[in-house]
Amino acid sequence: MTRIRNRAALTAIPLAVAALAVGAASSSANSTQWGDNGSGTCNAWQSILNPSQSGTELGTYCMQSVTGWISIGGGASQSQAISCSNNAPGGSPGLSWSLDGQAYVNNPQWYEVALQNTTTDDPGSAKYPFIGWQTGDGDADLSSESWDGLGSAGNASTGSYGSWGASVTNWGGSGQWQTALACINLGGGGLSQSARVHRGAGSSIAPVRIADKKIDTIDKAKGRAFLAREYVVKKNVTRADTRSCPAGMVRRGNLAYTVQEFPADNKAPKWKNRSLVDVKMTPKGKNAGSVKMTLKRAKNPTVVQFQMRCGKR
Repeated sequence: MTRIRNRAALTAIPLAVAALAVGAASSSANSTQWGDNGSGTCNAWQSILNPSQSGTELGTYCMQSVTGWISIGGGASQSQAISCSNNAPGGSPGLSWSLDGQAYVNNPQWYEVALQNTTTDDPGSAKYPFIGWQTGDGDADLSSESWDGLGSAGNASTGSYGSWGASVTNWGGSGQWQTALACINLGGGGLSQSARVHRGAGSSIAPVRIADKKIDTIDKAKGRAFLAREYVVKKNVTRADTRSCPAGMVRRGNLAYTVQEFPADNKAPKWKNRSLVDVKMTPKGKNAGSVKMTLKRAKNPTVVQFQMRCGKR
């Protein structure tokens, strides 16, 4: 896992995530640290800077990376890996998806995960990402769970994008949810403010770009790995893949997947109109797992995220 150095601008305040009720017209809607299309994750991080940068224009220091809408059944628990590369130039699903019409300061280099309690290089110190989620149409009633994957901080100097994840349990009926991760630019080891050379605006009608993507985090020192890969699926086309743990590791826990949709208007799909994907997951030996996916129905661009965890033999 990438270590972060020289963050004198951060304070060591423990992360406290509060559940906020939103959308008074819909009793099932709920969210955590969401704000406007996930920008609440960035504002939460900016508020602990010294001095506080709460309310600073989006993109000055931070940009949220937003996933697609994820379908979840009643009584289910799910995890979703999120990469800062979502907002990379030419990335998938692209910056316009995360912005959804918000104005911002234009700086595309949000490589690193915004972390809290990282003022020292002590490897034993807690490091908390800024993650939010919200529910969409349907009867989903979510609560946050502990993320059981791994996180990668990313590094602006080397051009590597960080990633983390969110986990939830649905205590209600079926519905949709999406999650966001605060991403920042700490190139050169210090807090970098975006150059105010151009102002842009997000567009909710820009074409949604989706592409295959790996979101892997490997901690060789501790003999752990979290492997996630996203696959673009097309109607009635079967895709298959096998993923293997790094050398010296074996598969741990169950294989898992999620189905994401990316509507052009950024709004949650109706449950009755959700993408239907036939997914079959199969353990292979002790250190691998395979997945086979066939999209049966879809009104929106659809991605399957396949997940596998690994540990020491």
